[in-house]
Amino acid sequence: MKLLLDFLLLRPLFTRSALFVVWYIYLAATILQLGQRMILLLTTRDVYPVTFTLHYYISQIPPILFVLAYLALVRIFLEIALQFIENRTAQP
Repeated sequence: MKLLLDFLLLRPLFTRSALFVVWYIYLAATILQLGQRMILLLTTRDVYPVTFTLHYYISQIPPILFVLAYLALVRIFLEIALQFIENRTAQP
């Protein structure tokens, strides 16, 4: 119960460590997602004809860019949240 209360009250120490955990989980999920896409690209290379494969490779560029953009946005928002928490605790 104390753990839930600390989380809901946004206690600085708990929230800071929780944000680090969220970041590493999101980073691991992003790496797994990009790994799945790369494995899919490598395994379909021999199955389909060359013309289809070229279009398939090109169609995978936007999702990969979106994954990287989301990763950057999550990192930026987590940094803003950490700065907000640190500034809030520094004020009396």
